[in-house]
Amino acid sequence: MAPPALVFALTGTGMAVVRDLLGTAPRIVGIDADPWRPGRWSRHVHRVGGLSNLPLGEPLLRAVLDFAARSPEPTVLLPAADDACEWLIQHRDVLQPSCRVSEGMRDETAGVLLDKQRFAARCGELGIDVPLTVLPESDDDVRSFLEAAGTPCIVKPRSGHRWRQRLEGQKLIVAETPDHLRRVMDEIVGDPSAVVLQELIPGPESEITVGAVLAREHGGVRHVLTARKMRQFPRNFGSGSWVRTEALPEIAARSAEIVEAFGYHGPCGTEFKYDPRHRRPRLIEINARPTLWFDLCRAAGTHLLRAHYHELAGLPELPIAKQRDGVNWRYLTRDWIAIAQAGKAEGGLRTSWALEQQTPRSDTFCTMAGSDPATVVATFAHTAYQAATHLLGRERDD
Repeated sequence: MAPPALVFALTGTGMAVVRDLLGTAPRIVGIDADPWRPGRWSRHVHRVGGLSNLPLGEPLLRAVLDFAARSPEPTVLLPAADDACEWLIQHRDVLQPSCRVSEGMRDETAGVLLDKQRFAARCGELGIDVPLTVLPESDDDVRSFLEAAGTPCIVKPRSGHRWRQRLEGQKLIVAETPDHLRRVMDEIVGDPSAVVLQELIPGPESEITVGAVLAREHGGVRHVLTARKMRQFPRNFGSGSWVRTEALPEIAARSAEIVEAFGYHGPCGTEFKYDPRHRRPRLIEINARPTLWFDLCRAAGTHLLRAHYHELAGLPELPIAKQRDGVNWRYLTRDWIAIAQAGKAEGGLRTSWALEQQTPRSDTFCTMAGSDPATVVATFAHTAYQAATHLLGRERDD
């Protein structure tokens, strides 16, 4: 008998998990304390009193264990946000054996991927080429970074909400020259320990390629779906707002090699950007969970999250089909804003209209579906809420 599944975080990522489990998991329970998340309104998500609305913490741990104790089969736990991964890492020993948690949810694997410093250090140990990232503590650290990476480079606040006002609503600054970086550090930042410095790989956002990776619970990568970011929000330095599947053998091979080198198990997302200076794609990051655009796996026919659920639940292994290329995923409300940003930077309303007309019809949307009408209303409400909190200078991470 198939067990129930608990999905932690009903963001677009969480909705990708929910959609792929439909028809497989007999009951999909959502857990998210944020009432604005679109997945909270999905007709496919079950809500359990005293469980579904709890924030991550000890009360939730007790509620999950109580829910699992009433299930005849071990409950499958599926994280869709970084803080949910951290919570599962912290409590995995208590949650098992009444729950099934992926082997990837351990400090030595997912914990490393979630920590920028540990991730960069591990890449160095494994000989994996990533853009230089430094968390400076002094002006000497800034000078050392400049000597090693040069400019342009990215300056990001370590605590986004604290620097939102100083950065005039932006999440980062691109320092184009050494003098520009010094001015940013002196006039805007002040304290070097407040920011992260990162080498910038030049080129358009369409040079960013991604892999949806499924690694078996007991070792080895089973499948990699590959795609290309066509647009991002915020523009140039954000999350994908339009992503399209594309056969990219080099990205598939490198994704599998790197994920196996890290010893990770379960679903994860890799991201690369082609560097014309090095003439090869360079690894940007690995997400220790499904990523925002993971519903492409379902839309393109691979169903990686369904296969992962089967493995955790102890069900027969599902065959994985070859991906269909040219499948388009879109986070519609964010992509419209990205298009508006492009128009503002490059020629106004005419440019924005042309970009929208050139965008092919989407095969799936991030947080909404016509067959799930409440999510359509919730998506627009969620975007309006995020815009309001942005204007008020509050940082949100979903």
